[in-house]
Amino acid sequence: MPFGPTVVDRKAQRVGFFLCSRSRETFTHYLERETSSPPPYRYLSHDCAVVVPGPIPLSDDRYQWLRAPTRRPEANPLRPVALATALVASAELLARIDRFDEQYPTPYAAVAALPEETSTDAD
Repeated sequence: MPFGPTVVDRKAQRVGFFLCSRSRETFTHYLERETSSPPPYRYLSHDCAVVVPGPIPLSDDRYQWLRAPTRRPEANPLRPVALATALVASAELLARIDRFDEQYPTPYAAVAALPEETSTDAD
């Protein structure tokens, strides 16, 4: 997937994705195309500051690279499309996990809901 540099803020439990300039319209267009109710996000642009990790992070640093930049990012028109698609898919997966926990609050409840096996002994 054409993702660019990605950073995580462990204390705030947030992930930041870096897109090339002038990608906001493309990103929001494809995000709205994927779903009528997009997950919450913040798109930072003019007059915003972002804290990024240093080049040699320590294991307990608050900010860490999930995918560090290796060179100046190239303009890739697929990056905002891929990010919008992955954001919606991830939010849906997390929502399904929450629904599963509500439906099956214990491991036993999940196993008890399985269909019974039919034994067909062909002797």
